[in-house]
Amino acid sequence: MRKEEAILNSAVLKLSYNKIRLDYLVALLVGISILLEYFPIAVVVNKYYFMFVLGVCVIYALIDKEVVIINQVNYVPVMYLLALSAYSLLSYNWSVDKQISLSYSEAILKKALLFIVISVFSRNNSIKKNAHWFWYFLVLSYLSIALWEIITWKHLPQSILYNSASFIPTGPFYGPNHLAAVNNLLLPFILFVPELKHNNCLRFISFLCALITLSITIVEGARIAIISMLAMLLFSFFFLYTRPMRRIGLLVIALLVIGLGIFAKPLIVFTTEKLQEELGSIGQESQSFIMSSIKIRTNLIPENLGILAQSKFMGVGAGNVEHYMLAGRIYRTAGISNSHNFFLELMSNYGLLFLLGFLYIYGIWLYRLWRAIKMNPDKKKYYEMYFFVALMFIPTACLPSTIIWDYHYWILFAFINEISHPANWMPKQNEQI
Repeated sequence: MRKEEAILNSAVLKLSYNKIRLDYLVALLVGISILLEYFPIAVVVNKYYFMFVLGVCVIYALIDKEVVIINQVNYVPVMYLLALSAYSLLSYNWSVDKQISLSYSEAILKKALLFIVISVFSRNNSIKKNAHWFWYFLVLSYLSIALWEIITWKHLPQSILYNSASFIPTGPFYGPNHLAAVNNLLLPFILFVPELKHNNCLRFISFLCALITLSITIVEGARIAIISMLAMLLFSFFFLYTRPMRRIGLLVIALLVIGLGIFAKPLIVFTTEKLQEELGSIGQESQSFIMSSIKIRTNLIPENLGILAQSKFMGVGAGNVEHYMLAGRIYRTAGISNSHNFFLELMSNYGLLFLLGFLYIYGIWLYRLWRAIKMNPDKKKYYEMYFFVALMFIPTACLPSTIIWDYHYWILFAFINEISHPANWMPKQNEQI
């Protein structure tokens, strides 16, 4: 009898060991998929690798009956994304440009599937606890690539500036605005992670990296990112840092300016003039032939509202807003034929209902994170970090011409949705929202 029990226990241990190995293998494959979305070196490679990972995840879910794909935490955003995918495919019927409609529908479906995979992946408490380190080091890697580009005047093959001598960095992305957008969105991780660790050395390194990131954004000329980054840095300086840290911060800025003034004076002169040019020209180009990026984006709002009204608030079809923009404009947009704004793009292509649906989900994330900050004083900085990341999405969504092909935003959204849900931070007896 004892021999049979020993054999049974050995078999159970073996199965448990194999399951752990399988869990780690699936996690590794998903992790590589996440990394590829943040380093889009080859779109085709990303596409087929994600299909492979999706297949592995489906098999894993069939094998492990304990895996719950849709639960109370991800139900609302998953239903929204699946409904958006279905409507996107349906809009093929009234889309003028059928080919772009299919491409957009494929992109929306991938976002829905990616969100589902990451939302399951992010349930692991250890992953949730340490996920911010991934984005922290991700920004540092972007910073390293950007500095290499500035020094060598070279770029990675996927860059629009590849094989052209230019010091404007694009990182692992297509254009400088894409790099500015991601750095802008992830900047709170750089500023808050040292506060979670209470490490002065890390605070010093992070503050220096934040200043360099801002300088790179100034070189790129991304005005919206410059303004939002400055606001984030000022908030951190006055409300996040202690008085000793503020003094250290001022000392870092002074030493940086003196050091650059001695060893790289042309660089500091260029950066200063560029900052004055970008911020000083806001609101001064409304009557000029060359319009500012902010003026263009301002005019794109009523232009897209007119297109929405023309479609009877149903949307003109997946990806078809550019066709209508090219057909005729009422407002000056300096030849820009895309929405340059995720919210406007969603509204014009898919209608008012889906815009309101996204705004509801996005608003819920912010509200829940705010509640988590208030009800968890011991983890206040942790939830503040994700709150400001979510908040920084508003200016980030206005930077590139479109983020329809950038799937990494939905990776972050999946984590924000998981972390912000009351089921993961509110005491059970008080759970209500």
